[in-house]
Amino acid sequence: MSEVNWTVYENDGKTVFIRTLENNSQQCCLAEDKQFQKWLRDNEDNLPSDIQAKIDDGTLTIEEAD
Repeated sequence: MSEVNWTVYENDGKTVFIRTLENNSQQCCLAEDKQFQKWLRDNEDNLPSDIQAKIDDGTLTIEEAD
């Protein structure tokens, strides 16, 4: 499986997460995106600092699996 990196951007008052794959393709999503939430759950002990900061300040929540 290819490595997935997420980056945090602020856009018009919303937090947008950009996923970049090894082949440099990108996808945007909001925090509620199911694939992004799964990635958060799978990596919650090793998140990038910008995403961890959102969790620490309460602006991003890791949702329970469906």
